[in-house]
Amino acid sequence: MTHRFWVAADQLQGDEVRFTDEQAHQLRAVLRLRAGAEVRVFDGVAPVDRVVELQPNLDTGLIVGEAAQAPEPRVRLVVHPALLQRDKFEMVLQKLTEIGAAAIGPVITARSLVREAPDEGRYARWRAILREAAEQSGRGAVPELLPAVPLTVALAHAQGRIVMAYEGERCRRLRDALEDRPRQVALFVGPEGGFTPEEVACARSARASVVTLGPRMLRAETAALLAAGLVLHELGDLSWPESIA
Repeated sequence: MTHRFWVAADQLQGDEVRFTDEQAHQLRAVLRLRAGAEVRVFDGVAPVDRVVELQPNLDTGLIVGEAAQAPEPRVRLVVHPALLQRDKFEMVLQKLTEIGAAAIGPVITARSLVREAPDEGRYARWRAILREAAEQSGRGAVPELLPAVPLTVALAHAQGRIVMAYEGERCRRLRDALEDRPRQVALFVGPEGGFTPEEVACARSARASVVTLGPRMLRAETAALLAAGLVLHELGDLSWPESIA
């Protein structure tokens, strides 16, 4: 397995990569790599990884080549999961990154057990989770983390096809909402107790397609991941592009 690291633009100086103190510590003490070993870095801009040969002090590396990244989804999927308790929500952030979400915007809902927007310390932890998940999954982009806002605010600013998963819906399927193959999808998934009827009515007023995820009752974290995966599947973004396959 080749280890990957996200790097900021100012860490790239010509053919040299300067690792942060945290990254250098990971290279030395956690991964126990030695000078001459190769890792990959990506900056979220270039469409390829840089292959980097570690230098003796392991806080710098020399770019010696390039390597392909996993292709990004063609559809821009922005997922708006309801805020959940800490461990559950962090798992949702990690897995949505692996699946291919372009952005994640937490929402505060009527039945959310977590009702307050997170502080900056929590946001910093969440951004680190997104970076690490992008590194592990081979993605060339780290999802954008949007501010946590009330559901009504997120609905008002949502772009593209707006989709809300709701356990009270019985007929309309996700496939029906995506049949014209939109290029941008804003996906809303509720908290432990689901969306209230009033929230669903608000979503419909905001031109959202309210859909079912099936007859079984899903946990909130399961519903967010299943719905995101189904959106990308329905739009053909869980297959290798023909030019690569």
